[in-house]
Amino acid sequence: MFRKLCLRTIIIWSLLPLCSCGIVEENIVINSITPSKGSTLGSTEVTISGRGFDSGTTVVFGDLQGRIVSVEEGEIVVESPSSGGTTGSVDVTVTNSLAETVTRKGGFTYGSMLAAVNWQSDDVALFSVDSEKSALAPFADSPFSPGGTAPRGIALDVASGFLFVTNGNSSTMMVFGVSWAEGKLNAVPGAPFAVGAAGPVAVALDTSLKLAFTANYTSDTMSVFSYDPKTGAAMLLGTALSSGEKPLDIACDQGTRLLFVTNEKTSRLSVFSYEADGTTTEAAGSPHDLGGTSPAGIALDHARRILYTANRGSSNIDAFTYDAAGVLTRVDGSPFRSNGTVPYDMAIDTARGLLFVANSGSNSVAAFNYNSVGELARVTAGETGSGGTTPVALALDTVNRALYIANRSSSDIQVKAYDDAGVLSNVEGPVDSGGIGPFNLEFIP
Repeated sequence: MFRKLCLRTIIIWSLLPLCSCGIVEENIVINSITPSKGSTLGSTEVTISGRGFDSGTTVVFGDLQGRIVSVEEGEIVVESPSSGGTTGSVDVTVTNSLAETVTRKGGFTYGSMLAAVNWQSDDVALFSVDSEKSALAPFADSPFSPGGTAPRGIALDVASGFLFVTNGNSSTMMVFGVSWAEGKLNAVPGAPFAVGAAGPVAVALDTSLKLAFTANYTSDTMSVFSYDPKTGAAMLLGTALSSGEKPLDIACDQGTRLLFVTNEKTSRLSVFSYEADGTTTEAAGSPHDLGGTSPAGIALDHARRILYTANRGSSNIDAFTYDAAGVLTRVDGSPFRSNGTVPYDMAIDTARGLLFVANSGSNSVAAFNYNSVGELARVTAGETGSGGTTPVALALDTVNRALYIANRSSSDIQVKAYDDAGVLSNVEGPVDSGGIGPFNLEFIP
């Protein structure tokens, strides 16, 4: 009898499907997600390895569907969707055409950054940004070397992921590749690049044509570069282009192909048109006399074609409208008081019609509303202390309504929130700038 039962048992087990250790494996699996971090703007190309994928597979980041680039049975390439400015981790869910689904909890992290150019310590600090609190935290490998001395100007090509920094004393321009996945700035091949002139203090970009323009303070010139959209490598196209006397800031309107340059010594604004090959031509009527002295920062509203200059010598702000040919028209009431002393930099929220001004002499920040023709109106409750001494640079996160202030003399960064009317409030106390003498900021969404 016992032998019959054993035989029956063997027969029954032989008819059952075999599995490893009695565990049935899932048909759809995620093994890895690379990279697992990316920009809040989306468009990060993410590779998901695993199995059970087919041509009908979808990938969802949190609640938002990514754009499928390619699918194989064991690998999906997908572009992350925008998070709408929200940082933090989200689940990644993969579903195939058979409705089989798998989720990797916290599989992808959205990040934003703030870069601070520390002029006196010759470095660039990099911070992660918490969108909910607008709080800053330095990355482990920060700060990074710009490959030169006295770094000052900064500009971002966010689509290509390149950050440009000018080195005033070594007459070079550094180009970094921004790595959201690693929290690093990586020098591109061949960087830093010689500008061919002395004292580059500011840089502006045409991200469509992949052109970079530097204002060279010591040599009273501009330099023009083209740069590779894939590698970031820059090639000098021309230099010794007259920009006026002691150019301190430069701004680009790539829609009209116009450049604007503040000339500190002569208190004038120069205007240039440029071609796709980087050739520049001074516009009719340029340079223009300003209603103040020692102009520094420039702010542009490209859509309305409005331009502001911060005149630090006279503590006021000039306002102009401009046409496609670069002809300027002074705004009624210009120049406007800066509501502080020694205004140095400005930041503009074009969607809300807000202009913020860093008054370096009074250690304060002032807010203004502006209308469709550029007229400024003081936001009475929008004036506040900078949180440190000698504020010289501002940066905005317009999605989360956060204002970042670089205080050069106290070597710190103050974070403030603002509402739709421009009223400012402290988010957190000043944080260390990661170096000495922060002179510029760039928000990296």
